[in-house]
Amino acid sequence: MTFAECLEFVQRNSTGFLATVEEQKPHVRPMTVWLADDTGVYFYTSLVKPLAAQLRANPQVEIAFHQPGPPPEIGVVLRIAGRIEFVQDMKIRERLYATYDWLKQIGTGTPDCPTIVVFRIAGGRFNYWTWENNINPGPWVPFP
Repeated sequence: MTFAECLEFVQRNSTGFLATVEEQKPHVRPMTVWLADDTGVYFYTSLVKPLAAQLRANPQVEIAFHQPGPPPEIGVVLRIAGRIEFVQDMKIRERLYATYDWLKQIGTGTPDCPTIVVFRIAGGRFNYWTWENNINPGPWVPFP
């Protein structure tokens, strides 16, 4: 799988399960990718949520996306691991607010709202799991 194919998979299956660490214990939650392109895989959250503090304390994350197969197949899983970067770029934040109009109703209602945190995985590695490579999953492919 190439990085372009990885991005296409994420665009088709945009909700994954993001793992962080809190007090040396794993914490997993569903997250929806709102943008996936050659600059990274983008997410957002509220500054008041524990996720923001977890990311600041330890920016290493892993997210798994599942695409179900027709029964009785189990489908495929794409895992992406990397270090997140907080995104301050106003053009990206404006794009987020254009994508999710309801964000204009919370906080300041503008892309510079200090309570909305935008972050991305800009580099790392990914792994595509299928039943066929179950015993020997891999390879882990570095990106970008």
